[in-house]
Amino acid sequence: MKLFVNLMRRLVMWPFRRRDFSAIANIGHQEFASVLAWLEQTGWKIYARYGGFDAGIDYDCIRLKRAGIKLKCEWDPYDEWRIEGPAEVVEAIASQFDSVATSE
Repeated sequence: MKLFVNLMRRLVMWPFRRRDFSAIANIGHQEFASVLAWLEQTGWKIYARYGGFDAGIDYDCIRLKRAGIKLKCEWDPYDEWRIEGPAEVVEAIASQFDSVATSE
């Protein structure tokens, strides 16, 4: 069973590492609101937003785009907000807000 779990974990992480993505995890609501406002001020545009009946209750997702680069911002009640995208961009956001970007 442990072999299967490890295999699945590697399989899920492969595209993330292959595309050189990073993520900032566990961002609270207030901090995410500040990050989102800053991203919009610096030219990022929201091109998709989750609109299900449970938006903001069980799940939420905002997708941003600027100059062909895309960011995915997801929320769930257990892990708070998470921003993922190209490592260079996410690390710049993390440094702007004194956060830590990881490659997982």
